[in-house]
Amino acid sequence: MNWDAFVQALARCLAELPSRATLVIAATGNRYVQFQQFDIKLSAELTGNYYLPQPISESAAQRLRDLGWTAPALHHEIENWRRTLTWPLPPNGLLDLARSAALGLRDALGVASPEDLRAAGWTDFRRALDLSVLGPIANRDPARHTLN
Repeated sequence: MNWDAFVQALARCLAELPSRATLVIAATGNRYVQFQQFDIKLSAELTGNYYLPQPISESAAQRLRDLGWTAPALHHEIENWRRTLTWPLPPNGLLDLARSAALGLRDALGVASPEDLRAAGWTDFRRALDLSVLGPIANRDPARHTLN
């Protein structure tokens, strides 16, 4: 799977998330993006420098800002980059969010390929989500593939 195919698959997956669902897509080195679906909003977090062995470069941080991510605010105990979309979403909202997550993983966090990712998802009731739209990265526990 290439990055363009990953973006399309992720947008489809986000469109299917039920309320109170969590989706985590991770690579080794504590590099991840996490989505949480609520009744009126979809939140996303991308690993911040606080959790990374190598900090995100200033040019990559600026690129994240340009993509709509809000920088961590450690003095407010917000350690990750974040984005929030509220429902109803604009027509390309999920595709834009998926693209910004993919670019964050690739360009800011240094994930070489979507094949280096693992995805897992669940609901508040700890029921696993069907993530088959994500292909071979689906339903592999990201925690088992994270090195701190």
